[in-house]
Amino acid sequence: MADLVAWAERFIATPSESKLGNAAIADLARELCAELGLAGELEAVHAGGIQHHMVSVEAGPAAGAGGGLLLVTHLDTVPPGELAAWTATGGDPFRPTREGDRLYGLGSADAKVDFVCKAHALAAERARLARPVRLAGTFGEEIGMLGARWLVESGATEGFRFALVGEPSELAVIHAHKGYAVYEARVRLEPLAETCAWALETHDVRGAAAHSSAPELGKNAVLAALERVEKSGALGVAALAGGGAVNVVPDRCEVALVRETRGAGDSVETPVFAAKPLVSFLAAWRELEAKLASPRDSRFSPDRSVASLGRVALDGEHAVFGLDVRPIPGADAELLLAPLARAAELRVVRKNPALETPRDAELVRTLEAALREAGVAPRVETKATCTEAGVLAAAGLEAVVLGPGTSVGNVHKPNEHTKVSQLHQAVSIYRAAIARLAGPGGAPCT
Repeated sequence: MADLVAWAERFIATPSESKLGNAAIADLARELCAELGLAGELEAVHAGGIQHHMVSVEAGPAAGAGGGLLLVTHLDTVPPGELAAWTATGGDPFRPTREGDRLYGLGSADAKVDFVCKAHALAAERARLARPVRLAGTFGEEIGMLGARWLVESGATEGFRFALVGEPSELAVIHAHKGYAVYEARVRLEPLAETCAWALETHDVRGAAAHSSAPELGKNAVLAALERVEKSGALGVAALAGGGAVNVVPDRCEVALVRETRGAGDSVETPVFAAKPLVSFLAAWRELEAKLASPRDSRFSPDRSVASLGRVALDGEHAVFGLDVRPIPGADAELLLAPLARAAELRVVRKNPALETPRDAELVRTLEAALREAGVAPRVETKATCTEAGVLAAAGLEAVVLGPGTSVGNVHKPNEHTKVSQLHQAVSIYRAAIARLAGPGGAPCT
């Protein structure tokens, strides 16, 4: 049998940022499958202006021969961010590094290493399958659940009843999670007429990265830059740029403030815009944050809907912000963002559904039994982030999330890591789940 940890390290060492495509990691996944005796197939898919690859492994009877099991893990990752911040890996996020039970590196927890665990489990159980099982390594999860949507739209979910989606949950069964929506907010700016001499002050505003599902764990540099504009009393700005992926709290933003001066002015070659519209947008954001305080749902942490500004850039006479919002089940993203609509032109980039599989659903109870069989105390919880499970559940599958690694305070930031012990436990859990859901006579527990 292929070495689990060695393959996990190879997956970490292979870059697979969403917007760069996933050809290299898809080839590696197929190589892993071949070493395990599984027939991995690649299908090229053009989505979101990028060439991606879906990795698929079919095992057991053909789909449609009874309620099958879909095993899903996304192979793409967010960008690594500032390399120097990856102190645990010597400044290289693609250098897998062991420290005790921890394995550091981008994608160690979220979530491509989970594919290695699922492949090992399927290889161990494939000879005993009585129902179809499909292992899918998806693409573009971090930029709109592109792979999960393709699975549904291409008909690849037909004939399957259950979906087990890999995301870091510390091996807890996640039966419900928040929704997710991405918006673009365009703030119209007012050019400043050059009626006096100007002095420029350029500030490199620093924050702290965090996953946007828990923005309070980070410090938003874009918001801090807007606060710098507000508190400075500056006439305007000549530059404003920061952030990257909208699902990451930005840790850096540059702003160039413009002040009136009585002395020799600075040479300003770029347009200069009044500060007022940006200050108004900041006030609207504060109103939004107050609106998010209720209603609350104690099943989640944070126990309310949240929103995060992920990036900003100047585009002609507009400041363009990228932001996301994560509504608790039953909340509507558009209604939550009403305060922003008065200060900016909003455009929906994408919306992903929440997940609400019943706590006593057959799949949940079966996985609790699988956890006990693997020697892991079963826990059934919720998740603040949005996953491919929501897309699959909306298509009619009974779906849950489960995977090794910690999510909150760990993923979408430097020094992401997983626990090697949980990788081994995940294989045991997946084997037990496959046997119960797709094995001979292994009817789901009741």
